[in-house]
Amino acid sequence: MKIGIDFGTSFSLPAIYYLGTQKMLLPAGKYGIPSVFYYDSWDGVVIGEEAEDLGQGENAINLRREIKLDLNSSFTANGRTFTAKEIVGYILKYVKDIALNTASENLINETLDGVVLSVPANFSHNEKQIIKEAAEIPEQNGGPGLRVLGLIKEPVAAALSYFEEPLSDGTRILVYDLGGGTCDVAIVEANSSLVEKYDVKATETVRRGGKDWDLALQNFIKDELERLTGQHITGNVSYEDKIKRAAISVKHRLTDSERARAKVEIDGRVYQVPITREKFEGLTRHLLDETINMTKRLLQGGYGNVDKIVCVGGSSNMPQIKAGLEKAFSNSEVQVYRPASAIAFGAAIYAQNCGIRPFVQDVAAFSYGTDFYLSGTEIKKFGNVIIKGQKLPVTEERGFATRVDNATCISFDVYESTVTDRDYPYDSSKKPVVKMTLELPPGYPEGTKLFLKLTLSQDGLLEATARDLDGHTVTVRKKLVF
Repeated sequence: MKIGIDFGTSFSLPAIYYLGTQKMLLPAGKYGIPSVFYYDSWDGVVIGEEAEDLGQGENAINLRREIKLDLNSSFTANGRTFTAKEIVGYILKYVKDIALNTASENLINETLDGVVLSVPANFSHNEKQIIKEAAEIPEQNGGPGLRVLGLIKEPVAAALSYFEEPLSDGTRILVYDLGGGTCDVAIVEANSSLVEKYDVKATETVRRGGKDWDLALQNFIKDELERLTGQHITGNVSYEDKIKRAAISVKHRLTDSERARAKVEIDGRVYQVPITREKFEGLTRHLLDETINMTKRLLQGGYGNVDKIVCVGGSSNMPQIKAGLEKAFSNSEVQVYRPASAIAFGAAIYAQNCGIRPFVQDVAAFSYGTDFYLSGTEIKKFGNVIIKGQKLPVTEERGFATRVDNATCISFDVYESTVTDRDYPYDSSKKPVVKMTLELPPGYPEGTKLFLKLTLSQDGLLEATARDLDGHTVTVRKKLVF
């Protein structure tokens, strides 16, 4: 048995593609598992709905949400510090246990052979590595002990689920995925004549999601409460948590209603803040515009027309999303498709095909290159070799030059970026994904040409080869997390 997991900012969902059918692996009546972590010395580590229940009021300081958006962080509760990787591991273990229990209840008693995890389209190698390593933490160390078959971009996963519906060959869609923490878009075409059935034309991400809509509501409610109570609420952990919960509740109610009230208890008295859908949409218009502008840029990239815009992700349930896209793209049909579950289903479909046959023709999510000095200057820059958006597999080579006479070696550190320019400003804080040094023979004068060749495979193998004109080479291979 192979499963897919949509590890989300707000909720996580496990799914299976079993006997040609997409099935959620959740207890009856549940639509997701809160990606929430809680710890105290009495209860220990608690995940999901129980964590939400325990982490109320003053206990909110022991609650950690949205860990996916800050994977390089740590969290301290009751004097114990957890890394983000550990927290992700605990969440994925909880999701795995629920998935296996639900599968058993549905008479699927097969051994779990592996998992595919979904990630935002522009997650860096480091972020993907943390999620993969978290999933692989051994069970004896409190982790899920999962075998990770691969990672899949969230909008691409949604497209795989959508294309399981009866569609004509050559259908091209744009997936608009508005989740809890990011908005990912992808243009994907289905073509059975290709070796890979699904051709990813382009992907893009902006780090805006449901949490930003929540925050806009929170700030409005907080301002109103401070006006009503005459108190300064900002910084009070208990009050801030109550307002956050009220904002989320109001957002959900405004999906189906034109108005709602935020109810928050302050010093023993319940205050009510009325909010209309119109007001909410006005408060968040700039967020929607940001995601639409990104979508426009992608569609203007020369990838051809799309047959449909498909909205997924839990936050796509907000009425303003479909309405905003329909207004911005009046010539395209906009459809909300399985907002909560499409990504998990797509990950499950991908899991069934991992390692069996080519399945998805993808593009490079990042650019890759090295650092160098402009000739005759002390100005350092980055120079791309592979450019984001190129079809995989891809091989590119670029020449650089020595800076001094008789150099004995030269370093070629390979960096990952979202920049599509050939050259861009140097940033000393960036960390390379590959490091290597080419030894040089004596006697090379300043300005001698050297070459860096990069090859990126469909499954994420990055091969870097540096060479000089005399045939001396050094090659380093690194498996990036795909």
